[in-house]
Parts: sequence; C-alpha cells; structure tokens
Amino acid sequence: MRRALLLLLALLLAGPAAAHSLRLFAKVEGREVSGYGFFVGGGRPHGAGWSARMAGLPLAQGETDAEGGFRFEVPEAVTGDVVIALDTGEGHMARVTLPPERFGGAPVPSGAIPLKAGGPALPVAEERPSAPAPTEKAPSPEVLRAIVSQAVEAEVAPLLERIEQMDARMRVTDIVSGLFLILGGAGIALWARGRRR
Repeated sequence: MRRALLLLLALLLAGPAAAHSLRLFAKVEGREVSGYGFFVGGGRPHGAGWSARMAGLPLAQGETDAEGGFRFEVPEAVTGDVVIALDTGEGHMARVTLPPERFGGAPVPSGAIPLKAGGPALPVAEERPSAPAPTEKAPSPEVLRAIVSQAVEAEVAPLLERIEQMDARMRVTDIVSGLFLILGGAGIALWARGRRR
C-alpha cells in the first residue's frame, strides 16, 4: 500500500506532459499573415522552421525570429486554406489553418493608405468641396467588404490571441479536479479493502 501511495505522490509531483506543448497563433492583415509560436509552459521557439501552404502548394517558408514570430504575404487571390506549420525539430510541432474567408475576399485597392499601424486601410481621399459632387461614385461593394473585413480582423486579432493563450494553459481547477478524482478512487479502494476484513 505504501508503494502505491509513493507512486501516486510521484505522479502528482511530476509536471503535466502538456507543459511544453507548442501552440501557434496567426493573424491576417490585408495580404500579410503574421504570428508566432509559443510553448504552453512559457517561452517562444526562436530559429524554428515554419512553412505555409495554400491548397497543398508551397507558399512561403522560413525560420522564426527571436520572439518566435513569422511574417509573409499571400497572393491577391486566396484559392484555398492557408496552412501554417511550425516544427522546432525537437518533436514539437504545431499547425494552424486559415480559411479563405479570413482574407476578406476582395483585395484592398493599391492607392490605399493605412489609418494606423496594424489598422484597416482606406482609399486615398481626394481634396473636394464640402458638398459631394453629384457625379462621384461610392466605393464598390468589394472595396467596402475588404475595408470592413480588415477593420474587423484588426479588432478581433487581440481577442483571438488571448483565447488561444487561455486555452493552452492548464487551469488550476483542472489540476484540483484530477487530484480529487485520484484521491476519491484511492479512498473507495481503501474502504472496499476494509469491508472485506
């Protein structure tokens, strides 16, 4: 019985296997995809190989920077899922899939200027009188869709990053629940053993 308790104690003191699992976060800003890899227990993989494929064909590849980050541009027409894979070479691998909808469908016009770093881009405005001329055309639905998509992506990206980090951490309640489950099972076994005597 002492051996079983010692084994149980050793298992409880050993860190969880997920402590060093690798996760990958990616966000889309216009035609640029950026992100980083991170370990659940803390830290980021620098110098790890990453690759991106679109519809199964190679798109980009490289190594992560000192912060575990990567960055690349996609073609104007995203025809399939963009799959980003990260491999540290030490048995840690992570993958994330970005569907074509994340890229906003229509490209932003080339005469666009960014409002702020990481923010949406708007078409360059020409100087005009305070009242719009009746011959001016409103932006096309594709351009409006691209602008709105980029604005939503910029606002939602920090939330997605936080959710990914929260999902990656083992919560204290998970650990406590596991401990009580093991202790409850041991208690039932001891009770059943005592009843046999």
